[in-house]
Amino acid sequence: MEHCSYIYNKYAPKNAFLIIFTIMFLSNNSLEISYADSPSYASNVLKLTEHDENAFTQGLEMYGDRLFESTGLYGSSSLREVNASSGQVIRQISFSDDIFAEGITIINNTIILLTWKENIALKIDIDTFDVIGNYTYSGEGWGLCNDGNSYVMSNGSSEISFRNLENFDIISSIVVIEDGIEIPNLNELECVGNSIYANIWGENRIIEINMSSGQVEKSISTDSLEFNKNSSHSVLNGIAYSSAEDAFWITGKYWSKMYLTEFIDDDLRISEDFVIEEEGFLTKYTNKILSFIIIIIIAIFIMPGSWPFFSLIFYKLFKRQTEHLGASGKGEREDEIT
Repeated sequence: MEHCSYIYNKYAPKNAFLIIFTIMFLSNNSLEISYADSPSYASNVLKLTEHDENAFTQGLEMYGDRLFESTGLYGSSSLREVNASSGQVIRQISFSDDIFAEGITIINNTIILLTWKENIALKIDIDTFDVIGNYTYSGEGWGLCNDGNSYVMSNGSSEISFRNLENFDIISSIVVIEDGIEIPNLNELECVGNSIYANIWGENRIIEINMSSGQVEKSISTDSLEFNKNSSHSVLNGIAYSSAEDAFWITGKYWSKMYLTEFIDDDLRISEDFVIEEEGFLTKYTNKILSFIIIIIIAIFIMPGSWPFFSLIFYKLFKRQTEHLGASGKGEREDEIT
């Protein structure tokens, strides 16, 4: 009988390379969310509403059942009240061209609005939108919230400062640490209980920070909303906690939608009812289609007889990704979408 070792020697490197490539490809597509070792959470969309796609969102804040938003850029900065149900702007004021508006917080019916490099925080009456005073500070202003006892402010670094409610002086500060590493580019902030929720400039996630220690306690992925990003500037930014719904409104710069979300301790899941309108079938199933094509090529042309093995891999991959993307976490469609 003819010895076939020459055939093995000829094709073994090619087969080995393809097997390794396939395993790496499938692994990459199966583990879509991978951040640091802090507990991973997911943003599950409960409902959505319209958002001004021309708004360079800097701050988002709920006060009772009222929603307020600040927008930035020199020559375009504004403060607005927004209808949370429809997304329509109820009223707004624009600032002078030398003001770059940043994050906001609200306390005692007064809106406090940071500026980027102007070293002032404007005090604005919530009902009239009249500027009634200001605070001064050093350095840049990025995000702002309050815990009822102090203002909590970010400046684009890994440091968060706690400031006096009367004069805005720094009382104390914390450095935000995740798995032993400082987290820079902290942006929009939201204070809820003993936690600070923060956007990180340029990242598709929100982190929950322990207000006392600075440790990151949760990392919440928003990868499912990345289709809103149509330029390098249209990044995730804007967190507003709704106590009535025990959920968070989130949006981004130049996004056309706002999303009411809950943060769940699970693999990333978002209802197809919300995603399919934005992404379409091909976008949603691109990874599975590409995986299937590669498996067919290997099974038929490279390794005949191996199709049962690769079919099993594809089945498990398809089932895993379908479980990730197919469940809404609520079990029923929201009828209040506007």
